[in-house]
Amino acid sequence: MRECEFFCLVAAAVAWGAPLPSSAFHLRDGNRLERPLDVGVLLPARASRARGVRGTSIAEGMGSVRTEPVSGLRVTSPATTWAMMGALLQRDDLVALGDALVREPMRSDDPPALATIAELTAALEAGRRRGAASLRAALPLVRTRSRSRKETEMRLFLLAAGLPEPSLNWPVVVDGRVVALIDLAYPERKVGFEYEGEQHLTDPQQWARDIRRYEMLADLGWRIIRVTASDLALHRDEFVKRARAALSRGPRLG
Repeated sequence: MRECEFFCLVAAAVAWGAPLPSSAFHLRDGNRLERPLDVGVLLPARASRARGVRGTSIAEGMGSVRTEPVSGLRVTSPATTWAMMGALLQRDDLVALGDALVREPMRSDDPPALATIAELTAALEAGRRRGAASLRAALPLVRTRSRSRKETEMRLFLLAAGLPEPSLNWPVVVDGRVVALIDLAYPERKVGFEYEGEQHLTDPQQWARDIRRYEMLADLGWRIIRVTASDLALHRDEFVKRARAALSRGPRLG
């Protein structure tokens, strides 16, 4: 790479460890071709035409560049990356990407957030963006306490079903100590939603921890709705019925 070049778009999102849908890694020409590496330059430099590379020219003031600390690669900043991905992603995927970039530390070993909502806003408002309508629709839905793409998907689905917005990674405190973080919670009803990824089923130690955790939460009066990928992809109507039933039975506290 030339000194003026840096990774952007999909390549930059991957470098920052941000979640993307599988469609982002292929070109939309009907042949599912693997997407070339996205390499950017700031104008007036000329974008690369190298084989296996998709060059992008970025106008002055429309992007900032950083060195990603783990890989040492030059990439667009997290906020610039999010704003540029408006050209490729729809609203919900942009919310999931934004959630990942602004995620605040919730456990002692969590890394700091990669960006702030204010930085996402500034990147969007820096000038005319491709996909600006999707970015503007996504920005008010970005939250700082979502720990995974599936948690974001659950939240957006509950909102689309007309349910109130849940609290994210709600801390359950016993004797002044946080004993659990519930993925999505309605604390006033003591109803929570937990996403069960495949690792929860294939890792015996994780499975045992889950059982103890759910028993503890039940003893504390919580009703936990366990959610799978199938619920979100194939059985959405049933999931909504379960959610509404749980919330209708939950106690009103305070």
